[in-house]
Amino acid sequence: LQLSTPHPIFPLAETTANPFSGCDHMRKKKAVSDAIYIASYNPRNRTVPNERLDQIFSDVGRRYGYDDVKAKFEPFPDFKIMWERTYKWAEFGVSDYLDRAPDEVLIQLAESVFERISGKQQDYGEALFRYFEDVRDQNTPDYLQRKRLNPDSIGRYHDLNDCVNRLREQGLIPPDLECILCWDASSSRKVSQCSVIQRVVTVNTKLDMQGVPEYVLDYAVYNKMAHLMSGYGTHASREEAVRLDALYPMRIEALSWISDHGMTL
Repeated sequence: LQLSTPHPIFPLAETTANPFSGCDHMRKKKAVSDAIYIASYNPRNRTVPNERLDQIFSDVGRRYGYDDVKAKFEPFPDFKIMWERTYKWAEFGVSDYLDRAPDEVLIQLAESVFERISGKQQDYGEALFRYFEDVRDQNTPDYLQRKRLNPDSIGRYHDLNDCVNRLREQGLIPPDLECILCWDASSSRKVSQCSVIQRVVTVNTKLDMQGVPEYVLDYAVYNKMAHLMSGYGTHASREEAVRLDALYPMRIEALSWISDHGMTL
């Protein structure tokens, strides 16, 4: 039995962690670190108990030939699902950002996961996307705390809102595009990351230095806003994000600077 390839569900994962990952061999599951639980987290706030989630995944799993399926909510920082499976057994950890989702959304999600495990690819339905829109305001505070982000655009030397204003002046982003902009002090080599679901764009604090060209800062922001503008992770939206990214006037120069300084997109 071999380790499976991670399965991305949304392009936001290309900026954070893969929303879907799994393995096809049985091994001891790592415990979720206590560090990612936050003070406001309270399982009693759920409208969907673990038992209902487990039942939905079990019912769907049987249609795909799985006799023993377990599922429970986990407080992952990003939206994702993780799984382990053998021939007829599967166990899932599901992001608790979905713990208020109606059955329609959870059934659709379970079907999509089992389709991916079966080696098929498909876009996700509108019910899942509508749910994310409906609960964004409730989930965003938890997301920011779990990612240890301070929702402030002002850094030591640069204000990310200045990047947004320059991009608007160039007509690269619409005036009504809204998101949370903040600096990310993690050890990542990526210049910027985003969550399309939470509409959060973060820029690496390694760019919050004197001498960093404006066109590099602007591109770090614009590259992720292209994902926000293109929408959730359908095949069409991924193509649209690539098309939008190519419109940045100094894209080649920005990529060269980023590479020369040991960083990546």
